[in-house]
Amino acid sequence: MKKQERIAVFGATGKVGRELIGLLSRDGISAIAITRNKAKAKPLAGIQWMEADMNDPGAVEQVMRECRTVFLASSVNPNFTQEQGNVIEAAVQHGLAHIVKLSSPGADKDSRNFIARPNGVVEEHLKRSGIAYTILQPNTFMQNWIGHFSETVQRERRIYEATGDGKKPFLDTRDIAASAHAILMRPEGHRDKTYLLTGGEAVSYGQVAEAIGEAIEAPVEYVSMTSEEARERMERFGMPAMMVNTFIAIAEGQRQGKADYVNDQVEKLLGRKPIDIRQFAKDHVRYFK
Repeated sequence: MKKQERIAVFGATGKVGRELIGLLSRDGISAIAITRNKAKAKPLAGIQWMEADMNDPGAVEQVMRECRTVFLASSVNPNFTQEQGNVIEAAVQHGLAHIVKLSSPGADKDSRNFIARPNGVVEEHLKRSGIAYTILQPNTFMQNWIGHFSETVQRERRIYEATGDGKKPFLDTRDIAASAHAILMRPEGHRDKTYLLTGGEAVSYGQVAEAIGEAIEAPVEYVSMTSEEARERMERFGMPAMMVNTFIAIAEGQRQGKADYVNDQVEKLLGRKPIDIRQFAKDHVRYFK
């Protein structure tokens, strides 16, 4: 691949980005992996790591000079719309061919959800830019269970959620990255498309507890909290009110059966079924034991 045809991967050390650059390296695809902190970089064949602050238009413009397509992802923060907007404007300036943007379900500039609102603003900016795009709106990541969630399983053999018996088609970030990879390899077939990505099956947290229990060979209890109990728990851990309100609303939607929609978009992109919760638990058993 010529330098000017390389892929720029923003958010290369994130949950999806690091999986994507692994796939690109595996397939011999030349790419630039962009991060704020190169200390987090993992050397990979064919991957050039570059450090850039997405809030700095000049730095963004510099790292994109030799690229043809972009994977755009970053964590939500107060400067999110400016940062991602800088990438879009640099892509316009350099005449890039295609942007694959990682977004969120229900992205809407008027949403009260702190994740959906800024993603909605950026989606509108991207659609107005004139650059060909593909927007990925993946459901909740299974990898979000690695961290406080998995540490609680380790300590207590319990899962605490306020979703009742409500179900959701959780998605493995490896499948999100593989979907992005498939699109980046043949972007012409996905021009100006928005894809909602879901897992292959909607499951409850009771079923998640069972899958993790099977993997660690020990029973895991699902503790179904009320919304108020969940709010108190998050506030006790110091979570900002904006995040608490969003997560409570998401949990209530799942509890009420509003989050169980499943589609086959991942299967269409990958030619196989999405990774399920049992496979995820087996692959990540070390985090839960």
